[in-house]
Amino acid sequence: MTGCWAVATAGPGSAGATTLALALAFAANGVAIEANSDGGVLAARLGLSLGTSAPGLDSLVAELGTIDGPASVLEHAQRCASYLPVVPCASTEEIADGAVRSLASLMPALRRCAVELFVAVDVGRFRAGESQPLVAGCDGLVLVTSAATEGLACALVRLPVLVASVPQLVLAVRGRGPYPLREIARVARQRAGTEIPVVAVPDDPRGVVRLIRRGAGRRPSPLLQSAHELIDLLTILGTPAGVSGAAAMWGAPA
Repeated sequence: MTGCWAVATAGPGSAGATTLALALAFAANGVAIEANSDGGVLAARLGLSLGTSAPGLDSLVAELGTIDGPASVLEHAQRCASYLPVVPCASTEEIADGAVRSLASLMPALRRCAVELFVAVDVGRFRAGESQPLVAGCDGLVLVTSAATEGLACALVRLPVLVASVPQLVLAVRGRGPYPLREIARVARQRAGTEIPVVAVPDDPRGVVRLIRRGAGRRPSPLLQSAHELIDLLTILGTPAGVSGAAAMWGAPA
């Protein structure tokens, strides 16, 4: 699959957006770009180089800003133990914020360089003023929330603003909670005033370790299985003629 989708959370806490971005990139044989203005964690978490001269978001935006010919996003990626290519950003907010702002203005150039790749952009917490320019350059946004009541409430209350400000929106609910997915989809539709595709993502710590350290293995983990299913949905949403049908199919799951 090709395309470019942002992945974000609605509020504070660890909802699993970074993990899902990695899983989507792995499932689609693509690349994950860390673009969190609060500072990155992937270099440390994945054992990548933390050096200022190492490939990463800084080097990517520097090339995109001066590009006058062919370029490759993968030249600015580092590979974790499972060989997944990752473009990490700086761990400090002061440096990361500038690179993320630059990337937002350079999204057309990024899309041209990654025309044959699927790109998962981890933007961290979605903030309307800061995140919208970056997400606007993507095909859409996967908003990740925990299934707990507090997480759902934080995500659902933001749906009207998100629907009006991002190209397309998918709500990914991680783990098990007190409400069935069908009920969450119904409330999301009421809040947003339109159908919102709602998908389930398992809380799969072992799958996270496999994804980072060993890859898919003989049998894909529940996390990777859900990522493949989500990739199928994003493929449909990326086709204009299939948007409404996909929303109807995924907006009210059993």
